[in-house]
Amino acid sequence: MNDGVDPDDPWSLRPNHQQAPNGSGGKVSNSELVTVSMLQNDQDDGAWVPPELFDMLFQKQDDCDERERTYLFVDATLRTNATGLFDLDVIGLPTACLFNGEAAEDQMEVAPYLIDMTLILEEPTAFHRDFFKKHWGRGTGIFIKSVAPLDSIKRHFRKFTKLKMEEDGRWVFFRFWDPTIASVYLETIAQHSVRSAQWFGRGLITSIVVEQQAGKIARIFKPLNDGTARSNEPLGPVVLTPAELLPFKEATFEKELRKMATLLKRDFDANLKSYTVETMVRLLRPCVIRFMHRGFKRRENLHVIAAWETFFGPEFETKDPDGRLQRICEMKGCEASRMRALKDRMAQFGTPKETA
Repeated sequence: MNDGVDPDDPWSLRPNHQQAPNGSGGKVSNSELVTVSMLQNDQDDGAWVPPELFDMLFQKQDDCDERERTYLFVDATLRTNATGLFDLDVIGLPTACLFNGEAAEDQMEVAPYLIDMTLILEEPTAFHRDFFKKHWGRGTGIFIKSVAPLDSIKRHFRKFTKLKMEEDGRWVFFRFWDPTIASVYLETIAQHSVRSAQWFGRGLITSIVVEQQAGKIARIFKPLNDGTARSNEPLGPVVLTPAELLPFKEATFEKELRKMATLLKRDFDANLKSYTVETMVRLLRPCVIRFMHRGFKRRENLHVIAAWETFFGPEFETKDPDGRLQRICEMKGCEASRMRALKDRMAQFGTPKETA
């Protein structure tokens, strides 16, 4: 998903405390976590799919009068990264690119695809066997269960490829077929009646299955069964709210924080040998947030500041006997000039003898 993040300023997506839409910050009740028995690449006992996945993806449901179909949304780029070549045009299953016209031709090898993986006479194809043995757990796509035909599923989900941002009105490309995006977003909207009806349709989508923890967990999301799902009121388009984007922002922040901790351990291994990455993340988080609130957002600047915090101790800027560091932090001006002033002042203190 492109959510308007400046690639040079990922720290602008710092955690805050906005409420999720329509009370959706509460406990998720319309999803289920299932532990998956992963297949091994050299496994030769005839098994082609973990039994837990067979039950949720291919087993006929007792409460469903019509035959449910099983669809896979797959990201061509992610799949090619795993296989080494683009092969979605030769898999021998009903397949549709989510893009149309020239876009489908121009972006053939990077576009999202919808594949009908419904079993015929309960027999798996070579693609079924290959996918569950080599691709499940590598984050290449998500599963959809529905009684609707492939064209209807494509038509429904096409309108979600580009979504409008509520905050500034910009349109963004939304990669909902990426499991890392789908798992976060679907959990965020799990208790949002209108969003559930918009994404699942009114009776169109039975469930969405998303892998987590490298395929060791499968999460099944189902639509809310409430008045909104049964209503005939127009739903309108999906508009991404700040609350819906918040989990992605927090995930970006934590990812950058962990990367920073890992780099510091690598660069100062002798000094930080007894520190785990998790400990480093815990120690650095308040420092990074503190300086971000002061307007320091550049990745390279925050990395240096985090190193100072590590070696000079918590709230190192308050330990300047002359108070100059504090004044520099609080002064107005651009980030670059204040960072230069901080470096000049910190250079006068030398290197501490031991870590904080």
